[in-house]
Amino acid sequence: MSSIIGQRSGNRGKCAGTCRLPYELINKEENKIVDKGYLLSSKDVCTLNFIPELIKSGVKSFKIEGRMKTPEYVGVVTSIYRKYIDIALNENKYIVDEEDNKKLMQVFNRGGFSTGYIKGKLGKKMMYTIIPNHMGVGLGKVISYNPNKGYIKLKLEEDIDLGDSIRISENSCKISELMKNNSNIKSAKVNDIVTIGRIKGKIKLGDYVYKTVSLKLENQINQINSKENIKRKVIAKIDAIIGKPVKLEVIDLATKQTSCIIGNIVEKAENVGTLINRIKEQIGKTGGTIFEIESIQANIEENVYITIKEINELRRKALEDLEEKLRNSINRPKKDIRIQKIDIKGKKDKIKVALLINFIKQEYNYKKLVNVDKIYIPISEFIVSKNKEKIEEIINLTNTYIYMPNIIRNEHKNIIYKEIEKIVNKYKIKGFVISNLSQIVELKKYKLEMVANYTLNVFNNETANELEKLKVHTITMSPELNEDEIQNIKTNLFKELIVYGRTPLMTSEYCAIGNYGKCNAMCTKGRYVLKDRMNFEFPIYTNRINCNSTIYNSKITSILWDNLEINSIRIDILEENIDEINKIIETHKLNKRLEGSNYTNGNLKKIV
Repeated sequence: MSSIIGQRSGNRGKCAGTCRLPYELINKEENKIVDKGYLLSSKDVCTLNFIPELIKSGVKSFKIEGRMKTPEYVGVVTSIYRKYIDIALNENKYIVDEEDNKKLMQVFNRGGFSTGYIKGKLGKKMMYTIIPNHMGVGLGKVISYNPNKGYIKLKLEEDIDLGDSIRISENSCKISELMKNNSNIKSAKVNDIVTIGRIKGKIKLGDYVYKTVSLKLENQINQINSKENIKRKVIAKIDAIIGKPVKLEVIDLATKQTSCIIGNIVEKAENVGTLINRIKEQIGKTGGTIFEIESIQANIEENVYITIKEINELRRKALEDLEEKLRNSINRPKKDIRIQKIDIKGKKDKIKVALLINFIKQEYNYKKLVNVDKIYIPISEFIVSKNKEKIEEIINLTNTYIYMPNIIRNEHKNIIYKEIEKIVNKYKIKGFVISNLSQIVELKKYKLEMVANYTLNVFNNETANELEKLKVHTITMSPELNEDEIQNIKTNLFKELIVYGRTPLMTSEYCAIGNYGKCNAMCTKGRYVLKDRMNFEFPIYTNRINCNSTIYNSKITSILWDNLEINSIRIDILEENIDEINKIIETHKLNKRLEGSNYTNGNLKKIV
């Protein structure tokens, strides 16, 4: 979604955060806004309560996502998870301290936490649609407000301190004035009735106040972080003999790597010489370097004179040189990268046309379709009993493939694969469109043709090569690729390109339609879109078998293909009727595209 509408690919680590934007959910049949807010914004996941179970399940590492978060966030979350991982590994009684939960909430939460899908579907409990950023921890309701002085009064549900940050409705500020019984105070406790001063904005009685930053927590974690700044231990040796150059040697204890810096000729002091303790003190000041002086061996003649500036310079140069030597001593094993020369067999045949019919319509006469070489039908449409006659109509028309879903949950797996066995035995099926790698394993027993869907993210020759080893016949180019990237994929597999259709932007287990009220098959009682702040409308279609939803692009992709060295073009259909489909096929087979504000080249001309 981020790639297609924001030109920043999540697959390439550049997500623009389109799920954190506001949307309106509109029932187009009634032309009515049924829900609005940050409808795709999920709460952050917190699995603190499940750490023992996760370890027992075989998990070997925990990933904490700190993208665009503060150092304090990283410090709090990692230290708390480290604490509870250790408790779980030691098989002690596992109880999560409520104070630790509060710290996690304080450092960052979006309307609380969810457990994601780890314990099954949560529906609306996964989301927080009011604000998309840090919520903070509740402090209490405004019980009085003096707009002239900017004073708000509240009964505290959490401790606060001067310097904490708070949010009331859309207003955020740092607490610079805190009073109790008309006296200025530096901190206040739970149940205290306090006045916070100099608050601006539209504030009314009953507004809820949140603490978004805890100064005390930040100070605590900064202390922890400073202690965890592990340094390399070194020994220093200094030789200072009158009439000879001063010499400072530093030795890394772990590797025995050394660095030796020679300075100026040591002079005899006219009056009082440089004290040995002062020299050692200056050598020990490693500051922000990666080193810590473990011990100093000093061979210093009496009454020597060395300036403090020179000692500092010797130390700086010695430690910099040692760090550079340590870096250079770390040799990454060289990878033997061989550019495989692929002997491309001549297969420039007449361009084939593949048609994906996402939804079978009872009122359509599919016998009227022309210029189609293969048709893809989703497994969900095969399962719908009323589609039987229409499916037979299509199968008698041309080569037919079962189009597999992106996601197959365990609870649906047996049902879907049993249905596939029935379908293959009943109909003349040419092959499968594979939407994830597991399906290759499950379906290879049928020995039918396999088309790798765009969801397998064919970005380069290496991916194509691996899919060839897995006996895939055709690869579908990723919609994220531009012209140059498509041309650069050299393979003996057949290359297919989606040249027409609304690109699926998001496949979600969470359904924005079913969750604005009680589900009750709401998705079947209207035609829904999400409208963004730019007034673009993104259609939502649901799968009643898997009960997930797909959000499609607001614009229809329509692109030229002739210079892209492909073997077949694919046309994806949602609502278009038979006459429109035939016109679309005719246009694209001639390497033309549909023009107008409703159409887009997708990523074909972009650098993502």
